[in-house]
Amino acid sequence: MMNINYTTNLDQFTFHEQNRHLNRGAVRRLAESIKRVGLKVPITVSKKNVILDGQHRVEAIRWINKTATTPVKLSYIQKNMSISDIAEMNAHQLAWRMSDWIHYYATGGNDNYVKLRHAGEKFRPHKMTSICALLSPNEGAHTKVITGGKYVYEMTPEKEQILTKLISYGKMNPVFTSKAVLMAIIDMRKLEGFSGKRLFTALDKHFESILPQSGKDNWARHFVRFYNKGLRQGRLNADDLPRSH
Repeated sequence: MMNINYTTNLDQFTFHEQNRHLNRGAVRRLAESIKRVGLKVPITVSKKNVILDGQHRVEAIRWINKTATTPVKLSYIQKNMSISDIAEMNAHQLAWRMSDWIHYYATGGNDNYVKLRHAGEKFRPHKMTSICALLSPNEGAHTKVITGGKYVYEMTPEKEQILTKLISYGKMNPVFTSKAVLMAIIDMRKLEGFSGKRLFTALDKHFESILPQSGKDNWARHFVRFYNKGLRQGRLNADDLPRSH
């Protein structure tokens, strides 16, 4: 039978740097729930009081106790577990975001994820999912590859140009840093004869004529129109692009 302990001394517990970042919205929602019905599930900590599961519950009670007349007690269970169990345990609780997984592996010393996390910070406001896709060797990293710690990072001058140019366009029209636009260019790069330099020369020239589109497939076909203007040979084939259903 598990021994459940109770305490109001939350400072005895520590977070591990590899754990995901706190979601402040989740903390507030948990706090309201705990105030209504109490804490139903104890947190799990290691023998050294490192939080393995329940960091949002700890912060929710800390937030409640700032103003509570009678402090709420935190229930906890100590287990002989290593910090490597954090990711697996949390996968059964509040779903990890992609940024949580990247942070987990980067902090653990995986150089591919260190570089990916840096790229995510450098090329904001691009979405992390589309950055992950562009910067993988096959330009389409599956979520399971990223969450499984098997992501391979590959930056090239053309990829950096794509991210940088779209950010500059985004300052004039935020739609250019949307996921759909970057994913459309990733699709175009798979077509024979694609040149990033040619694409952005065309988009610079016809920027005022570019109309908002719905979905990456429509964006890709729209970009191909401008890419092919004045190009007598070696034209990209828009028919090869996937169509929306």
